[in-house]
This record gives sequence, C-alpha cells and structure tokens, in this order.
Amino acid sequence: MYTPRSGGSKGNYTPFSGGRTTRSTSRRSIGVFPGASKTRSPFNLSTTRPRSPASVGNRSLLQTSHVIEETAQYSLESFGPSLPVLISEALTLADRNTTVSVRIDESGWACVVCGRRLFVWRYKQTHVSKSTYCKELSLPPSELSHKAELVCLMPGGSDGQSVSIMAASPEGIIRHWPSVASEGAYVEVGTELDGQECFSLTQFEPYGCILATTTHQLVLLTMDSSGMQNTIECHTLKPAQGMIARVSSLIFGSQRPHSLSALRRVLAGSDTDEGRALYVLQDDVLQKWTIADAGNEKVDFVSHMDRMVKIQFAKALNLSNLEGLRVWLLDMQLAGKSLEILATAVNTSSGSKAPVMYFGIATIPTESDNPEGPGLTGFRMISLTYRYQIAEEEHLLSHNLLVSYPGSTCHVYSENLVLSLTGSNLSPSRIEFNQAGSGILGAGVCDGNAIFFSKAHGLVTIATHQAETSFLHDESVADQSSRFEQSSVLPSPIKTELPSSSVPATVGDEKTQGLKAAFLQACRQNLSQAESLVEELFPTELPSSVYQVDSALDTAVASLSQALIDDYPASDPRWAESVPHDSASSTSSLILLHQLEDKMKAHDHFVSFLKNVGIWERLHAISVRDRPLATHLLVCEHAEKLAAAMALRNKHTEHPNLIDSSIRGVLKKRGRERIPTGLTPQDVFYREVSGIQEMLESLIEQEQNSLTAELSPPDTVRMIKNVNTIIQSTLEEAWHLRLSKALVYQGRDSQHQKEFIPWTASTGPKGMRRLVTQQHMLTVGQGLPNAEDVQTRGILFQQLMEMTDLVLDGYVTQLQSIRESEGQECNRYMEVEQRYHQDRSVLIMPLVDNGQHERAASLAEKYCDFGILVRLCEQTGNEERLQRYMKQFHNQGFSDFVFKYYMDEGKRGKLLSQPFTQHAELSEFLQSHDHLSWLHDIQTKDFIKAHRTLKKLALKETLSVSKKKTLLSLSKLSALACGVARESDVDGLNAELEIILNQELLPKELIEKLTLDAEDQPVMAPWQLVELYISDSNVNANEYDFKKALDLLQYLPQDDPSYRSLVMKIWCRAILRDDWSEVQGVDPLDRYQDSIFFRTVEKAYNEGLNLQLYLPGVEELLSCGELQELSDNASFQYLLRAGYEQLERLSAE
Repeated sequence: MYTPRSGGSKGNYTPFSGGRTTRSTSRRSIGVFPGASKTRSPFNLSTTRPRSPASVGNRSLLQTSHVIEETAQYSLESFGPSLPVLISEALTLADRNTTVSVRIDESGWACVVCGRRLFVWRYKQTHVSKSTYCKELSLPPSELSHKAELVCLMPGGSDGQSVSIMAASPEGIIRHWPSVASEGAYVEVGTELDGQECFSLTQFEPYGCILATTTHQLVLLTMDSSGMQNTIECHTLKPAQGMIARVSSLIFGSQRPHSLSALRRVLAGSDTDEGRALYVLQDDVLQKWTIADAGNEKVDFVSHMDRMVKIQFAKALNLSNLEGLRVWLLDMQLAGKSLEILATAVNTSSGSKAPVMYFGIATIPTESDNPEGPGLTGFRMISLTYRYQIAEEEHLLSHNLLVSYPGSTCHVYSENLVLSLTGSNLSPSRIEFNQAGSGILGAGVCDGNAIFFSKAHGLVTIATHQAETSFLHDESVADQSSRFEQSSVLPSPIKTELPSSSVPATVGDEKTQGLKAAFLQACRQNLSQAESLVEELFPTELPSSVYQVDSALDTAVASLSQALIDDYPASDPRWAESVPHDSASSTSSLILLHQLEDKMKAHDHFVSFLKNVGIWERLHAISVRDRPLATHLLVCEHAEKLAAAMALRNKHTEHPNLIDSSIRGVLKKRGRERIPTGLTPQDVFYREVSGIQEMLESLIEQEQNSLTAELSPPDTVRMIKNVNTIIQSTLEEAWHLRLSKALVYQGRDSQHQKEFIPWTASTGPKGMRRLVTQQHMLTVGQGLPNAEDVQTRGILFQQLMEMTDLVLDGYVTQLQSIRESEGQECNRYMEVEQRYHQDRSVLIMPLVDNGQHERAASLAEKYCDFGILVRLCEQTGNEERLQRYMKQFHNQGFSDFVFKYYMDEGKRGKLLSQPFTQHAELSEFLQSHDHLSWLHDIQTKDFIKAHRTLKKLALKETLSVSKKKTLLSLSKLSALACGVARESDVDGLNAELEIILNQELLPKELIEKLTLDAEDQPVMAPWQLVELYISDSNVNANEYDFKKALDLLQYLPQDDPSYRSLVMKIWCRAILRDDWSEVQGVDPLDRYQDSIFFRTVEKAYNEGLNLQLYLPGVEELLSCGELQELSDNASFQYLLRAGYEQLERLSAE
C-alpha cells in the first residue's frame, strides 16, 4: 500500500534524485495518470498536502490547504477557509463593468470592494475563532470607481478579533466605522482636496491613516473623540522649512504636471523615538518622512533613483552608455531595514522595432544621514521580459511587488501572472492565471506567507520548492554523484549522434570528456576541483580575445549541452541494451514528460556550472546550419528544444494519431524504423530532443498526404486546425523560453556574431519559417473556405494571427542582429528587410480581407506595417485611431507615411485637413511638395512662407502661362497679407505679371499661325515675345506691336551680349515693314512720317521712353546687316537722316 511521505522527510526536488512529487502530464495535482480523479486516486490519498517547514513558514496549524496546482518548482494551494457565501455571490452576480479589488491585511482581515459594496471578513482562523466572520458595508457615494486601496483595516486588541474600518471615496469623502459589527454607526467627513483624486489610504497607527492623492498630496487622518461626538481631523503634511523648496519642486509643486508623474506606493515604516517612518515612491523619486503627530512631521531625505537604477540596468545589459535607456520604478516593499524596489527598463536606442522590457529589483537602505538619500546596496535582474510597445505600456507597467519572509522571498505579480523568487535565485517559478475569471485581484502577507486573491479560487498561496542560488549548493544535486561514480570519470566518448544541423561532427573527445568530468565534480560540490580541471583543459592564459569559430572549448560545451538534452533514461529497464555503457543519466523517471523536465533541470545546472567556473564568458561561436552561431545562443537553443518537446508531449494526448504517425515519419527518415524490444516510437523520438524540428516537418507532410485524399470539408478543417495547434504550442513554448530567459543565456557582446536566425525561424526549403508560412497559406486557402460555423472560423483566425506572429518575430530578431553587427546600410540587411516587408504584408492581409480588423491591427501595430494600419483606418473611417497611431509611431515616420498615402491616392483634401497637432509634421513633409505646402502655409497663416513658395513655383512654371499668372497673383496676395514683405518682392511680382500681360496681348492671328492654344499657352521669355511681335509671322504688326517689343526690353539684362543686337533687330524690322525704294510727292517727309518706323519712334517718345537708350544712331542703323540693301539707297539715307534731324530739334525744344 502506498503511504505518503511526511513533510520532514521530503527533500528538495532535483532531476537526479530518486523521489518525485506526484504530478500529471497536465501539471496539476489530479493523480499520476491523465484523467485520474483527484480525490479517488490511490496515489493522492489526501487533499491536504504535507509541507516541509521551509515551505510552511509561520503558517498557523489551524490553516488548511487544498492543492490547486503543483509542479516541480511550486505548489498553488488554497489558503484558509472557503470564501464567505456573501462574497462569492456578489462576485458571481457582478457584471463585467463592475470594478472589483481586494486588500489583504496581515492581521488576518481582508476586504473586497465590488462596486459600491464593501465586504470585510476574517480569513485567518485562530484558537479563539474558527468560524468565518463576514460583514457588508456601504461605501461613500462617488461618481468614480471605488477601490480596495482606499480602504484601511485597523485591527483592535491584542488578538485582532475586532477591526475598525476607514474608507475614502475617490473624491475624498472619508467614512469611519469604529467597529465592523455596527455597520450603521459611522462617522463621515469631507476633505478639501480641491478636485484632486484619492490614490491610496495607508494604515499609520497609532497616528491614524495617511491619505495620498494622485497629485501627490499627503493627508494625515486622525480620529478625535474628545468632544461630544467623534470626528475625523485632516492635516496636510508639510515638510520642514529647510526642505520646502526641494520637496515642492520635486514632488508636490505645480512645476511637475500630474500627467508627467505618477504616485506608485505609500508605505508605513517602523516606529522610532522620533516618530513613525513613512516612505513615498513617486516616479523616480523616493521620499522618507518621519511623523510624530499632526503638525510634527519632517522629510528625512529625497532620493533621485533614476540614474542609480539606470546604471545597474546598463551594467546588467552590457550597455556602454545610458542614452536611450528608459527606466520606470513600479512598486516598493519593506524588507527589514531596507526597501525592495521593483524596476523595469527599455533600451529605446537599440533600433529594434520591438525592444525588450527587462525587470529588476533594487535594494536601498531605509536609513541615511544624507538629505539626498542613500545609494543602492543591491540590484538583481529577474528572468522576466516582454516585447515593449507603446500601445501596451500601461499593461506592461501594471506589475507589483510583494515580499514575504523578509529578505528571502519576493513575488512579482500582475493580473494574470505571479513570479516567485526564493532567496537570491532569480529564475522564478512562473504561475499564470490565464483562465477566464481567474485573475489576481489583490495580494498581501500573513504569517510570512504570500497570499493572493483569485476570483476563481479565492485566497491562494504559493509554496516554492526552494533552491539556493547555485545548484552547486543543492544537497539533492550532490546525491546524483553516486550515479556518475558507477562509470569512470574519463570514459570513452559519449555515444550521442550529433546531427549535421547542430554541432560539428568532429568533436575533441578528450576535451569533451574532461569538461564532463569537471561538471561531475561540480555536481559533487567540489567546485575547486572542477575549476582546476577546467583550467587544465582550457588555460585562461590563452588569448581568449582572439575570435575563433569551433574552438575546442566551444565544441566541447556544444557537444556536452546536446548530450544532456539527448540523454538516455538509464533507469528505464527497456533501454538497458541501448544505453551506452558510460552513460550517466540525468533522469530517473520512467515517464516521458518527467524525463524531459529532468533534462531541463540538468541543462539549467549545466549553464550554472559554465558560469561558476568562468567558461561562459570565454565562449565564442560554433558552426550551426552552415553559419557561425554564438555558443551561448546554441546552448539556449537546446533549452528551447526541451521546452518545445514538453509542449509537444502535452499535446500528444489530445492528438495521438496525428502525432504518432508524424513520429513514425521522423524515425523512418532517420533510418530507425526498427524499434528496440519493449520500446515505443515515442520513447525513441522524445529521447533525441535535438531533432525536435524534424517532427514539425513530418507533421506537415502527414497533413498534406491526408488532404490529398477526399476529405469532407469538416475533416479538412479539423486536420488543419489540429496541425496549427501543435505547431503553435511547440514553437511558442520555445519562443517563450527564449524571451523569458534572455538574461540567463546572455553572453558577452561579440561583434563577430554577424547574423542570428533562431531555429524557430530557420530558413531554407525545410526551415521553420517556410513551413509555418506554408501552413498559414494552407489555412487561408483550404481552412477558412471550408469552415462553416463562426466559432471554427474564429479559431482559425486566431491561429493565423499567432502563426504570423511567430514568423515576423523571427524576422525581427534576425534584422536586429544584422543591424547591431553591420548596420542598416549593408546589403544583407536591406535584402532581409525587403523579404520581411513582403512576407509581413502577405501574412497579415488575409485578416484584413476577412474583416478581422482588430487582429490585423494588433499585428500591424507590433510589426509596424503602416500600410495596413492606414488602410484599416480608412476602411473603418476611424480618424481617432489614425491620430493615435501618428502619436504612437511618431519617431518611426508614421505621419510621413500617412501623408504620402494621401498624396498617392489623390486625397489632398484629407492631407491638408490634418489636426493642429500634426501641423509641424505636415509642414516638414510638404517641404518637398511645394505645390501643396503653400496651401498648408495659408491654413496656418504663415503668409510670408506661402508667398515665397508660390513665387518659387511661378518662376519654375513653363508649361502654362495662365497657371503662372495664378501663382504670381496668389503670391502677391500672400505678400500683401503678411504685411512684412519687402516692396522689391512685390515689384518683382508685378514685373512678371507685366510680361504675362504682353504675352496675353499677342495678336490672335499670330497665335493661330503658330498653332498655340489661345487659352493655355506655354510660358514665353521676354526675348521670345520680342521675336514674335516683330516677326514676319505677325503680318499685321504696327507701331503698337513694336512699342510692346521695346517695352519688353526692360526685363532683359542690358549686359547680355545679345541685348544690343535685339534692339537693333526691333528697329530694323520696323524699317523693313515699309517701302523706301524711291522718294515720291512734293514733301517726301510728310509721307514717310506715316511709316511704322517713325510712328514707333513717335509713340515711344510720347510715352516717355528714353530714346537715348533704345534708339540707335543713324550710322549704327545704316551699318546694320539687315539694312544692307537700303544702306546704299540715297533716298533712304535722306529720309532717315531727315527724320533723325527733325527728332533732334523736337527733343531740343
């Protein structure tokens, strides 16, 4: 008969130990075998699980626990008695819009705020009271949502059996119940907050409570019972005189707008002789107050944390400077005589389209004589990362900190996630609350235990199976040494076959076995012996700075890492004939999933070993998939494949036939169709984890073979949906491990890592990128058309979205590695980026075409597909969303993309009707589009700029004289409207308009003869107009035409060599218009006064034209080549000279 072990005999879990915590493949405590009943299984006789003292802490023996979920790293258990029925009913009946929050006090009391209803109950049982006490109270009226942070529970008496409650509405109405037993007896007062909203209410006994507002005002609330009636006194905390300027400018003054700062936490500290300490964290500023009584308070220090925390993040992330590093301080908690501060950072200067957000915990002492505050005494990075996006910033910053067992256990939690960090071990236990309605509503500490309130489970606590910082100090790890001692320390080479896709086939066997021996020494806690072996094998005096691919050290590490994940389960008797004689197994389990978990634990130990003996920082690169890959990334890849194998195994029970057939396909390709006696294909496949990617290739082949048969539409959809599920769960688990453990597997910066392509995004005909893209196209082509019901189509759309995310994330990782090593201008980067843009559009567009706007928008936002974002906004007419994108992607050129889109689509009205906030970006964009920028300038009343732009456009116009005239007229109007234009600018515009007027006056017959469009002529230069007016084509030319030709000369530069010849041409052509061959009549001068030449001279003279400048002399005319035939004619000379003489006399008068 099976007997559960007692808590005292249970050791820490290790992959090398013989004992194991009872678990199922679903990772829940419901029996050993899938589907076994939790309460009936002979392997789980009791729902109350014995706990070791390390896990129990100071929990009261009266508290019972019910195991909700259990893994090798943690146990999730219920805490205390069941939730009161009154609260359960209220939570069940509350609609989605009702705000629910919880506050848990360490005294054993807790409260739930559900709308305007306040429930107070005692969750901690004692020897005095074992029943659950619950009371409902009504909160003060408010137009805003109440929250539990504005409710303060103040237990009375030494046993804490009674409690008084103080609650505040968001507007500042205070209500106090002296006893929870009398819900109708309360005192209510209003605080004068001048419209400020309340942030939190903090217990601050024996002085009362501290009310904090979102604008950083602190108010001390105290009960006054000296009069006939109890009342509440409100005192606004003010710093001492010497600190007023510092505090008012940094925290409470109007110089720092509320929109730019946020209050994070107000904590009550310990009592001293001078009073009680109060700590305030606001943005990057930490304050410490000491309060002795109302009116007797002081500020001890004001500490700027920003730079201190940035420096620590920069060190951890190997950044050379702080430029572009953004830091947020999210929460703080007391831990003894220090404060633990949760911080997060993003390196925005990395150039990545989706930079990574990192988390860390900073430690700062609570005491300091320096008014600037103390410095940091510790900083620890957490294995928690996210892809940072501005749209999700509020969600990403909603993480909080909880400290239990002061100084040893921290919990970082959000609504759907809890990370438990024990001691200084920063590889946290990760507990997710992803089921609908199971999110975290509040957290607290009781008797040293961290307690969380889940809507689905009530109060729960998390017991971590504690391990020290390094596995080298884990006693259970030392136990495995006896298993290794059964073989020699330096046996023959490990008989693991290394596929060509992983590490080189030729491995330095001696080096590998030596490294294995050092690892075994470390497992036996002989760290000094391990270091000596490593030094002997790989001396540190060798030039480690010399970059070398496939060095002996890198090859040995890669080989041993792969040997661990491909390890044989030596404890399984069925493998007896197949296990190499020198094999030292890392697992003692007979269950496949547990074997994979043990391999993961052993692999984690291996990484810790590499770091502890100094190998990790000396690693360079290894040849993988025909290109160099940083060795630390290959080690991470091995861990990712273990995670993928576990995910695949978890899906095996859901799709046994499909996965089994795919496994047989993989083994057939490997030439291992003959399975050893007693083993199954599953045993053989899951043993060799390094080839997990072959499974996905085989899976798609099985799918294609099935679809070539005549499947019904429902069967076709079912097949595609199942394959999608397996691919996604497998690759996403690997991606998640890579992201969450980025710091664990981070190596030293190496400029030689040219390009990194994760195995989940491997390229080539059989690469994961091609396979997932192919599955995406299959889903669009055959899955969606055959899906008949809305639910199935919704599942397929979600799968399309997740597959797209996988492919594009691989592209982003690849592009970022190229940019960091070679820059964005290299040909390789531009080549990959072009393929990325093409695939991005192809993968997201089916969601757009099928009306899945939100899914498409989510992907387009994450991967900056501006074309799809603009298209979605245009299709839905959502101008507000478009403006949000312009703000969100301000630094990535989204505004310019939108403006160009409007230009290309001919939507110039929309382009020029942008809101005021976009005017600056639009002005910059339109600098290269003068034909539109002047319209924007007029709209923004920048008339002088519009005048200059219009003038420039007019002077450049050559095709249409009417357009040029319009541009000149508008330029003149703009110049007059601005009121500051120079007179010379206006005169210049007038001159251009005069030239156009002369062109518009060209004779109609001449225009027709030249086959020009009378309504829209090309722009002609002044000299061209002169030629037209005096040309032979102008058969009806008279003195008016020649006078216009003379007028046009003023717009030509006189220093031009052709200027004088043009003047001579005008007069010569005027002379040649008449017949000068013979003199007739009594007075020939009277007759030739009617010649065009003399009429032109007379008209020019009468209109004030300076003939000295424009009329050449007689001799000059006679010497002109065009008058050569007339120059020898005596009659012509007579008439010409006589005419000049008469003109001279006339001028003299």
